[in-house]
Amino acid sequence: MRHGPRATGVTEADDAVAATPAAEKDPGRAGWLFGAVTVVPALLVAAWLLPAFPLLLAGRLSAWPMVFMFVPLAAGLCYFAVRQLPAAWPAFREAGKAREAGKAREATRKTASKPATQWWALAATVAVAVAFTVWQLAERTEQIIYLRDPATYLQVAYWIAHHGFLPIPDNAAAFGGPHLGLGFASSNYYPRGTGIVPQFMTGTPLVLAAGIWLHGLNGALLVTPVIGGCAVLSFGGLAGRLAGPGWAPAAAAVLALSLPEQYTSRGSFSEPLAQVLLFGGLCLLADSLVINRNTGKKPDWPGQDKVLAALAGLALGLTIGVRIDGLSDILPAVPFLGVLLAARRRQAVPFGVALVIGVGYGLADGYLKSRPYLDLEAPSLRPLGYIVAATIVVTAAGIAITASQKARSTAKRLLETKTARYLPAAAAALTVLIFVGFAVRPLVQTVAGETNPTSIAYVAELQKLAGLPVNGHRQYYEDSLYWVIWYLGVPAVLLGAFGLAVLAKRTTKALLTWKDPTAAARVWALPLMMAIWAVVTVLYRPAVSPDQPWASRRLVPFVLPGLILGGIWAAAWLKGQAAQLGRTRATAIIIASCCAASLLIPTALTTLEISVTKTDGVDAHGMAFRKIGAGEITAVGKLCRSIPPGSSVVILDQLTADRFAQVVRGICNTPTAILSHPDALSTVVQGIEKAGRRPVLLAENKDELPGTPKQVVDLLTTQEAHNLTAPPTRTWLIHYTVWMSTPSSALAA
Repeated sequence: MRHGPRATGVTEADDAVAATPAAEKDPGRAGWLFGAVTVVPALLVAAWLLPAFPLLLAGRLSAWPMVFMFVPLAAGLCYFAVRQLPAAWPAFREAGKAREAGKAREATRKTASKPATQWWALAATVAVAVAFTVWQLAERTEQIIYLRDPATYLQVAYWIAHHGFLPIPDNAAAFGGPHLGLGFASSNYYPRGTGIVPQFMTGTPLVLAAGIWLHGLNGALLVTPVIGGCAVLSFGGLAGRLAGPGWAPAAAAVLALSLPEQYTSRGSFSEPLAQVLLFGGLCLLADSLVINRNTGKKPDWPGQDKVLAALAGLALGLTIGVRIDGLSDILPAVPFLGVLLAARRRQAVPFGVALVIGVGYGLADGYLKSRPYLDLEAPSLRPLGYIVAATIVVTAAGIAITASQKARSTAKRLLETKTARYLPAAAAALTVLIFVGFAVRPLVQTVAGETNPTSIAYVAELQKLAGLPVNGHRQYYEDSLYWVIWYLGVPAVLLGAFGLAVLAKRTTKALLTWKDPTAAARVWALPLMMAIWAVVTVLYRPAVSPDQPWASRRLVPFVLPGLILGGIWAAAWLKGQAAQLGRTRATAIIIASCCAASLLIPTALTTLEISVTKTDGVDAHGMAFRKIGAGEITAVGKLCRSIPPGSSVVILDQLTADRFAQVVRGICNTPTAILSHPDALSTVVQGIEKAGRRPVLLAENKDELPGTPKQVVDLLTTQEAHNLTAPPTRTWLIHYTVWMSTPSSALAA
């Protein structure tokens, strides 16, 4: 892999002489298997989403066509990805010492026959992921009654699994046509023409639909914990590529123990699926950047580096179809692609084209199937769109400038000035200042910019319950760094900030000098930019209701993983420093163990909430062992059985409508509407009877219904906590009640 003639100040020696422990002719089995198992989850998700969205767009989504398209596509993607993988990955070495190059070459010759990845690292990483999956399956959430987003994802998945199309028809004819005060909208569902458009992107429901086809709602509830386990596995793979395979189990364990990761992996959240694509895409990109180094011959067409780069771009781009916020998460890929293009890298074009295809899938999904959601999020998406456009323009301008010989000469002179030498240190200092700024933010700012009346009332009620000063406009964004500290601990944040700062210095120096002989800088470049970008954007404006653990979901995609990556690299660096200073092997192991413990123990204490008493001994009573929504599937099944065949359901209060409208419409397969004008009830009932159907009324309270109502839902279960100023340690109770009556038109009047 060589820089092209347009690269600024690059010679072949800058890139090709340093020995890199990658792409051995006969790579170690452990290294190959480690690389393969950590990218396969992302490839399987991509293989599922690629045909699923067009089928949904055509209104023809069903199980057997998906199986026929998914199986060969998944087999093809996995084959081309894993047929050749690096045996090991490069690591940063201390620069500026002449003896390092010679030592590196000698060490590489001595260890060429030994795989860099040990079997124990592979086995431990897989074991962590499996244990996490089993744990989350045992404690999985049953949220199918709407309370927050997980229920919506599950309800939409159920609908498309059984009907194969969106939007959801309102079936106004089942109520005798339109009536005054009769509507079909409820929380997260928006009327559009004669249909009802659900909120959010369709990526997560499309994946959950597979579980519904296999085993109904219970099968769908098993999908997200499995996806969460795959995310932990892929994250271990990413950490192993960036810090060394020996550190992969520790990184996977820290992420697995964090409460936000467990919280989102137990319910039908979109974040774990986005993680699988993000981590898998970055793993594939790292592999593509080192796979063909030092081969001594020109790669065959199309070249494994190009194949892996294309798959990486596709996986990263498809995150938009899972979370619209993914557009911000992968934004650093634009300047990274610009650097690849400026350097005339073989991976640049396939990575960029596949990235555009993946992003195009997501944007098409948003505009064609989730447009009301995009309109609702316009205040946040519009500035993001401007930032994306500006980033593309600046990147394109930079590429154009590097094509000019005069501009390259000017840039070379500027980079040789004394001021330019301080830029790497400035990058490190800026990274540290970012964390310092967020740490002191609560002392200088109180964020109180909420304007939504519902959110204002909600926060005010939580403040009353907690005995806090009542100000519903408060958003608590100034505490966002302390949210991270709650879930990871102070040592992890300090190690993470230190690691990211040092990495920022080294990658900036590699960029300015245009020298990266081991490829370590380019492998770290995109994960590092994404981590720092996520920390800045998410912590500055989380754009979420501030109660915990709900707000912690914003930290899941790349804030917590980015800090863990920085902390793991810092731990590896500290261990390496001990070895370089001539300490014994035992000293290096002790340092590594202390660093790993400082990452693991605070995280575990928050999640497990361990206490020691004389009577009970050691007891773990945190959120780690608390289920949410137990009994909801049984309650919904009872509700559906209570509704007579051929019915049209009218819900008389908005709370019941928000919670149960789509449950009745989709899972009970019964036309459902919401009546906001009680005076029109008799007219609506007459319209239902004229349509040849049976009217059924639902309400939260018995007194709201005519005739002799009967209770069809009476469920006392648990929900997540709603803490504003502390991490959650236990669940809250919630009581669902629904009464039903089947009146005639005379009785309704």
